Amino acid sequence: MYKLIALDMDDTLMTSENVISDRTKKALIQAQSLGVKVILASGRPTSGMTQAAKLLELDKRGSYILSYNGASLTSMKDMTVAKENPLSKSQFDEVYDYCKEHDFFVLTYINETIVYEGHHPYMNVEHELTGLPMKEVSNLKDYVKGSVPKAMAVDFEEKIAAADHDLDGNLNGHIHATTSKPFFLEFMAMGVSKGVALKEFAESEGIRQDEIMAFGDSDNDKDMLEYAGLGVAMGNARESIKQIADIVTHDHNHDGIAEIIDQYILKH
Repeated sequence: MYKLIALDMDDTLMTSENVISDRTKKALIQAQSLGVKVILASGRPTSGMTQAAKLLELDKRGSYILSYNGASLTSMKDMTVAKENPLSKSQFDEVYDYCKEHDFFVLTYINETIVYEGHHPYMNVEHELTGLPMKEVSNLKDYVKGSVPKAMAVDFEEKIAAADHDLDGNLNGHIHATTSKPFFLEFMAMGVSKGVALKEFAESEGIRQDEIMAFGDSDNDKDMLEYAGLGVAMGNARESIKQIADIVTHDHNHDGIAEIIDQYILKH
């Protein structure tokens, strides 16, 4: 019996219209009524996840959300941060310098606000996805005075893909790098990932690997799907994610999550 469902949000839980379908919502609430825990695991900032979490009644079930690709664990019961592992100021400076060297648009998060400098055709995508306010500053490196949950490079797909290939998962040996959307290159403290955070959470709850089901579509979901007893790739997932998944379901616009929950939990 599965006891925990871990869900990526963008292009997994959320449709192309950035909403949760009625069927998927119903299936996840039904699973929770049977005692299955549901946890959201996203690259999104915390406040960009809470509306979806409440829609799925995670706040009523005493569940949690993993934001910033696992850098922060927040209790939906009282919105307290149970654990966090941010980028240090010096690590952020390294990311900033790298982004400037490669002419990437760069942003980070301070007090649940997207802080950035410069302009890019994709600069508003994160704001549109999360609803977080944006603040432009003249020099982001000078503006950031302390640690931040993560930083992100934004650019056209071919440039991000080339940088992701060259970095191969890390910057300077101690900063984790991964992609979420094809035009987002994300940087966290080394050791921060959805898979690591999911493992720590499951162990704290006494839940075994074979009791976990996880859904995702992109590179930042890879180790989460590998860790889970049942790693599920969405039909719209990258081919590399489909290859490591245990099964592939329908895409995020056709209730792929609900299909698997029906098959493996609700019909058992």
